[in-house]
Amino acid sequence: MTTVSGTTVSGELLTDAIRRNARAYPDRPAMVFGGGGRLREPAETLTYGRLDERARAVAAELRRRCSPGDRAVLLCAHDAGYPVAFLACLYAGVVAVPLYAPELIRSRERLLSVIGDCAPAAVLTTTQAIKYVSRALQELRHREPLALAASLIDVHAVPPAEGRAWRGPDLSGDALAYLQYTSGSTGTPTGVRITHANLAVTGHQMRVHFPDCRVTASWVPFFHDMGLICGIAWPLSSGVRSVQLSPEAFLREPHRWLQLISEHRAECSITPNFGLVHCVRRVTDEQKSTLDLSSLRTLHIAGEPVRADSVRAFADAFAACGLDPSALAPSYGLAEATLAGTAPEIGAPVAVRRFDRRALADGLVRPAAAADTAVELVGCGVPAAGLSVRITDPDAPGRALPADRVGEIALSGPNIADGYWNLPERSAEVFAGGGVRTGDLGFEHDGHLYIVGRTKDVIIVRGRNHHPTDIEATAGRPGLTAVAFSAAGTTAVDEEERLVVLLEAGPETPHLSAAVQQVREDIARHHGLVVHDLLIVRRGSLPRTTSGKIRRGACRDRYLGGRLAIAPAK
Repeated sequence: MTTVSGTTVSGELLTDAIRRNARAYPDRPAMVFGGGGRLREPAETLTYGRLDERARAVAAELRRRCSPGDRAVLLCAHDAGYPVAFLACLYAGVVAVPLYAPELIRSRERLLSVIGDCAPAAVLTTTQAIKYVSRALQELRHREPLALAASLIDVHAVPPAEGRAWRGPDLSGDALAYLQYTSGSTGTPTGVRITHANLAVTGHQMRVHFPDCRVTASWVPFFHDMGLICGIAWPLSSGVRSVQLSPEAFLREPHRWLQLISEHRAECSITPNFGLVHCVRRVTDEQKSTLDLSSLRTLHIAGEPVRADSVRAFADAFAACGLDPSALAPSYGLAEATLAGTAPEIGAPVAVRRFDRRALADGLVRPAAAADTAVELVGCGVPAAGLSVRITDPDAPGRALPADRVGEIALSGPNIADGYWNLPERSAEVFAGGGVRTGDLGFEHDGHLYIVGRTKDVIIVRGRNHHPTDIEATAGRPGLTAVAFSAAGTTAVDEEERLVVLLEAGPETPHLSAAVQQVREDIARHHGLVVHDLLIVRRGSLPRTTSGKIRRGACRDRYLGGRLAIAPAK
């Protein structure tokens, strides 16, 4: 039993909750897949009974090939095979490692490094992806001999009748459920150790937050913690129908996500900030005329910094479709907390405040007195049930800062993971006393948590802190993506930190030379900074994580190494 915010949480694990739902509602739809991904995944509906049956069959196969605690990598398309594979691992007492079908990304480098790190005993895939997975494993055999021992299982090919041989393992709450590899925006991908108890607590927290949700809809990939928790773990443990669109289908036709919300009367959904911008740009007036978004009560926006202008643009663009602007819910979460961090109360208006940029650079929180010194930030709500949020001194870990001061966000509660896979020293540094140092900078103001940036990304020029997200917001233009970082001089004598800005041009970005000059002037006016170097790079060349976030550290490394793909002069 676990206590959360004074409430005793049932010891029922995710596996037990799904089995209970399968017995009580075997014919109730559990997950609905829209199909149409890059691998031509079929449209399919999984009932609770069918999902449980297929998961038990694959679990029985895993028990024959693996020992409890072994790792099994999920290289599946975004279809019905993914939840089957994930639940089969939990049913078998095998540690799941949620990844993705290798054909779905431009590079296999991260995929192969993760497989090498976790040393899986099995690889689970689907019929649509198996040929791509086989090629990736062949490549890995030349780099990681451990991969030779991994059994390859097509979850679609396992007969459901095999489930009769399944016997559930004796699971405890502190047993590992899965490794959530972080997306790597600030470094090498790292496996977060998520226990069965963490999953049980997070499910409880989400039920407390939205107790009467019946249908949720999403396009966020399952290998991302937001997609895994909000698309599989929480809805299946709570009897909520999960309606899914593949990420590739969303990128091509973003209106299909909104169509699923409209047609299935979804009350809850999730997206990173990028999803809002993509819909505003790509959904046509004709497509909007077919949408009814009045059922949507909360759209959690997380996974990357939330922009006030993006939230406003989305609310305005879909107001005629019945979208309630109070349904937009900027939130904060991270893998180390099994996703759950902070979120606004259901129906609360979006909290957008203007703060003094120069005061924030000094670590102080003050309302903006003038437009030219103002930065607009979005509040990310209040802590999840049982979670404690503190703002601490980054230079003195554990020391709490007074109110209205910028510091490192520290979280503690029963949903916090127990460390990183095979990284005891880093685990001891980041996790302590049931809590986690997030590495994110922020502050609390009027009951909301505000995110400023990452501790490792702070740009320090002449002793003053500048947050790259703030500079990037100033530099960004329609059709231009900006990334800002500091780089020391290239000689041992010249060690001064200098501001570098990269602009990635879209396919139709006119007047680049004028934009470059304007960006320099805007940064000088709003931030008091001189841009040391401003470069235009080729479209799609900025290094990104698998969830689309720009990897500033990798951008800095490429810049210093002279390895940027500079766009040709026009």
